[in-house]
Amino acid sequence: MVTAAPAMRQVMRSVPGRRVRAPLPVLLAVICYFAPAFVPGSISRSLLRQQKPACAQLTVSRDVRCRARGGEDDSAIAVGDAVEGLCPDDEQWYPGVVDKVNGDGTYTVKWEDPDGGPESHNLEAASIKKIIIYKDYKVGEAVEGMFPDDGMWYPGEVTNVNGDGSFTVKWEDPDGGPETSDLQPQDMKYPPIPFEKLEVGQKYSGTVRSVLDFGAFVDIGSESDGLLHISRMSRERIDNVYDFVQEGQQVDVWISGKRDDGKYGLTMVEGMTDDGGRRAPADLTPFQDLSPDEFQTGVVARTAPFGAFVTVTLEGGASADGLVHVSQIRDGFVENVDDELSVGQEVQVRVQSVDLDAGRMSLSMRAGFGGGGGGGGFRQPADLSAFEGVSQDEWLTGKVARLAPFGAFVTVTANDVSADGLVHITQIRDGFVESVEDELSEGQEVQVRIESVDTDSGKMSLSMKPAGF
Repeated sequence: MVTAAPAMRQVMRSVPGRRVRAPLPVLLAVICYFAPAFVPGSISRSLLRQQKPACAQLTVSRDVRCRARGGEDDSAIAVGDAVEGLCPDDEQWYPGVVDKVNGDGTYTVKWEDPDGGPESHNLEAASIKKIIIYKDYKVGEAVEGMFPDDGMWYPGEVTNVNGDGSFTVKWEDPDGGPETSDLQPQDMKYPPIPFEKLEVGQKYSGTVRSVLDFGAFVDIGSESDGLLHISRMSRERIDNVYDFVQEGQQVDVWISGKRDDGKYGLTMVEGMTDDGGRRAPADLTPFQDLSPDEFQTGVVARTAPFGAFVTVTLEGGASADGLVHVSQIRDGFVENVDDELSVGQEVQVRVQSVDLDAGRMSLSMRAGFGGGGGGGGFRQPADLSAFEGVSQDEWLTGKVARLAPFGAFVTVTANDVSADGLVHITQIRDGFVESVEDELSEGQEVQVRIESVDTDSGKMSLSMKPAGF
């Protein structure tokens, strides 16, 4: 019999301070490679229990996300929550449980399988993904469950919902073993969606598993991952797929087509199909004669690393989406679109160009100048020279001008000159701030200090925290 031991020793490398498990994709690849040697045909559960091959134990270190039907949870993380955490020793994601919420905004995560390394780590919020454990299975539903005797997954059917929160599962093939087992929700999951159940046009929430130059493979809970081609990610042309999607990203997709070999395609554009059923370009005729100096009200529909798509609705009722490129969000360099804009946010935009044939519209949030001269340029960065000599220890009275998910813009005055500066969310007060709107409101008077002034880009950073904190 072929053995996986050498291969497993290769992938189970250690790092300083922590003996780590191999990342899940590597483990799955090894398992799949050696699977024929372990399962030479139809093998019963009882035989698997007798043989106990080395690789069978790897299924216990499963991807916690497979337990969830609803994916990640946006609610506040609390003690006892099941999470995936980014281990600082090897920069890999592992399952764990929140053991403590710390006063500095970090979380103590106790690893599900420390494997000889530290039992827990203190992690920042950005290094934690909360997982929903689905608990609403119904009698008669087909599920997969982890068999208590060997820790492996088998098909079964829910026969009873127990009062203690567990479920009785009748195994599809008891084969001499227990016919039923009582399982906890975290040890159950729905079986993969059969290929024949997938229909063109169906919408799914999926997770990007891998990104390649030509597109990405997305897990929607089916028997295999679907291909999201770069040409089906957006109506706009995408030059670099890595700027648009990343591994682990949650995306909404539609089935765009199916093939006879069991493969299927996905799209992030509703109505776009592989058989030529791409939606006709939007009618942008009402927008083509708008002055590029005139601002219109829009709502952010979705964001991407290269910009934001904004839905603009005119007074006459005409509505269409346009792209605000990252360079057109505001004056100065924008490092992260999501730090500037959020879905559903109302913004003011100008129509820069309209391509009727392609159904594309380019927008800008930056103010033009020239009084109706076509918006031939953009305003220069704000003159912040009056603020350069202000000490970082000096408190200034300011007024909150506007809020954003990442902080608040505050208008301050120094040497008879007024300008806006950014109080980042981390500078509002000591401790973790979950929501800017919970702390500040537009028009509120606040005391701030000047942290830094960049006269070249017209940026000023402010803080509401005492110096040295």
